[in-house]
Amino acid sequence: MERRKDLRELALEWVQRGRPLVGAGVELEIFVQEHRGLTVKAFGGEVEGLRYSHSRGVGVRALREGRLGYSYCTGLGWEDVKTAVEVAAANSLFSTADEYNLLPGGSEYTGEDLCIYDPETEETDSLRKVEMALELERLTLSRDPRVSQVETAVYADTVAHVAVASTAGVAGNYRSSDCYCYVFPIAREGDEYQTGFSFDLGVRPSDLDLGQVAAEASERALCLLGSRSMPSRRTTLVLDSFVAAEFLGMLAAALSAEAVLKGRSFLAGKVGETIAAPTVSIIDDGLLRGAPSTAPFDDEGVPSQRKELIGGGVLNGYLHNTYTAARSGTASTGNASRGSFRDRPRVGASNMFLQPGRGGREEIMRQVGEGVLVLQVVGAHAGANPVSGEISLGALGLQIENGAPVRPLREITLAGKALDFLRGIVAIGEDLRFLPFEGSLGAPTVAIADVMVAGRG
Repeated sequence: MERRKDLRELALEWVQRGRPLVGAGVELEIFVQEHRGLTVKAFGGEVEGLRYSHSRGVGVRALREGRLGYSYCTGLGWEDVKTAVEVAAANSLFSTADEYNLLPGGSEYTGEDLCIYDPETEETDSLRKVEMALELERLTLSRDPRVSQVETAVYADTVAHVAVASTAGVAGNYRSSDCYCYVFPIAREGDEYQTGFSFDLGVRPSDLDLGQVAAEASERALCLLGSRSMPSRRTTLVLDSFVAAEFLGMLAAALSAEAVLKGRSFLAGKVGETIAAPTVSIIDDGLLRGAPSTAPFDDEGVPSQRKELIGGGVLNGYLHNTYTAARSGTASTGNASRGSFRDRPRVGASNMFLQPGRGGREEIMRQVGEGVLVLQVVGAHAGANPVSGEISLGALGLQIENGAPVRPLREITLAGKALDFLRGIVAIGEDLRFLPFEGSLGAPTVAIADVMVAGRG
């Protein structure tokens, strides 16, 4: 029986077979991706949804004297790939020439175990995964009688195999596995309802701590019962790590060289300037062991790397793929990102995080003394603008007095400019957590001084 070829071997084979199809002087890139996934949703003690997914396909780029053509196919047979190669080559004839359209050259990739794949994810029985979603709902409902309902409890996993090869010498592949669970409990007291949230993630099902997720989500809902607004004033914010990571998403968008080149970033033209407090360092690390978006190379085959985008409060640079790097006269940072094989490479963060400091949330609240602990923000994508840097977000949280939370708050709005927020950071905790948003964003608890909080009363 013939051994089944892995995706790297297939990609290299297709590059060689595609060469005569595209003709002399045309460079060719083959990007192959296969995903298998399972999502289980529990509600009311039953399985509300069970979805298996399996997608695989090939993205093809053909480069002819600066003219870039693209196509894709959804099969892994040569006839499908052959058609995609021919279409990409034909498309390159009609695209606009751009001297910055380049395919990256070959490089060596790390031989270190990045801890991004575990066969346990594929080997764990589907029934066990269903039980995990149901168990998460049960554990959440058992925390407190005021937790009257769970909006949804979810277990999900994905196993991916990615390969890329090109006539420029790129050749690589990797496997990854991701598992996560989350729950949205609803706490009720009288006529008032509040919603909580928590999640966990890992590379294998046994990484997930269902009990901790249930406890945290329930507490986040319960602590907001009895909330009301507060008089408007300037005060210190203590951002929960979830909220701080959401703010980091705004920075990730602004730190993209693609956004900078299009004039759609409030950080454009600020390299070398002090834009944050001296304690602030923001890292993007595509090689961070076991992190959600770790891989040996990006979606063009450029080796992943660790970049200090902001160090000691100073903006050092932006995230680049091959195209933006060529336009900017620099090197790719290994941040080419595709939503799937159907998409052309864009610029995206890998594992972007705020470098942790010292102390947990309670210690930072004691240090702050008076302020607002922000547990949820509403409309982060609409209310935090990476183009202008303006921030206006609805929020829920807890008022801090004498270093401790004393009363729940709602109907408050946080307003200001992102640069003022960055420069106003007075404390950074050690409780770094990653959220699988827009790549992977991580932050600890953060305190920001002198922020306008608008309320009623």
